[in-house]
Amino acid sequence: MIYLHYHFTHSLISNSMNISETPSTKQETYKKHFGHCFEISKFEEGDMIPVGGKSIFSQEANIKVRADFSEFSDTLKETHELANSYNVDKLHEWLRSNSFEIDAKLFATLFAFTKKLAEKYPDNPARAETRRKLYHEAGDAITLHDVFSAHSAECAEIAALAQVYLQQAGVPSTYFSGDVLWKRDREQSSEHSFIVIRQEDVTYIYDPANPVNTTSGLFPSIATTKISFDTEVAKNKKVFVTATNLISKKEAFYGTNNGTNVWAEAHIAGD
Repeated sequence: MIYLHYHFTHSLISNSMNISETPSTKQETYKKHFGHCFEISKFEEGDMIPVGGKSIFSQEANIKVRADFSEFSDTLKETHELANSYNVDKLHEWLRSNSFEIDAKLFATLFAFTKKLAEKYPDNPARAETRRKLYHEAGDAITLHDVFSAHSAECAEIAALAQVYLQQAGVPSTYFSGDVLWKRDREQSSEHSFIVIRQEDVTYIYDPANPVNTTSGLFPSIATTKISFDTEVAKNKKVFVTATNLISKKEAFYGTNNGTNVWAEAHIAGD
């Protein structure tokens, strides 16, 4: 648990924040990366979203879930309203006092999603098993709302919902299906879906499925990198980029892989 010196909620006095609900314009929707990894810049109603593969011997993401974002309209509306209620000036002061380098409006947008997700879909210790059964039994008929309603959403489904929320908020972001190393010395990475946010000259790795637990509650997991994430993953090879969490200051390593072993010296960029 992370200890914060100032109680966060004291800085969130009701205020008006203008968040555009116009989806950001993207020139490219789908981008293939190394191995099984890919990136999607925009989701639409009815899309079949790849969330995994049926075989460890194939790089094909052939397990998919149908996007029924309309079923989340009330939740997304409430989340935007919550983000709008935060006092941006007070939040900016709080962020600066804690040396958190991020735009206050963006932080409010991500914080609201973290809070609403935890409220609507609390953690389920058995979610991995129930999720497996859902996909096995429903097959191609399964929808995103089915998974969330069963409290079985994992990183892929959570990141997909987060991406649509950010599209509505006008945040330049993409859904990234890649890999993560939680510790530098691990030889095996984990398949993981997360969000890449590009704001002016800063790129953030936003991991909505893994919020940071603090003394003031759950905070969004937002990380920055010292080198360009986009440049490294565009090299079409096994590569991981060091990302330092804004709040916890812990490191994780996000990137691309094809299911093979990882050696930090060779595969973590910038080392």
